[in-house]
Amino acid sequence: MEPAKIKRLEDKGWKLGSASEFLELSPEKSILIDIKLGLSLNLKERRQRLMTQAELAEKINSSQPRIAKAENGDDLVSIE
Repeated sequence: MEPAKIKRLEDKGWKLGSASEFLELSPEKSILIDIKLGLSLNLKERRQRLMTQAELAEKINSSQPRIAKAENGDDLVSIE
């Protein structure tokens, strides 16, 4: 964001910061979220080059909805 716009917003009482600051995340939680996001994006990019969600699910004895959840970073899918 351009400095002039930041100044205008701050002059009007807005406080600018990161999502982590807004959500009051600990540094550890913020890092974990970054890792999970990176893993889900990488999974999706790599899978799209090779096969469909259904094909991947069949190969790993899972389901297509579970693959979709993993690719979207759903909290119900663990990184383990």
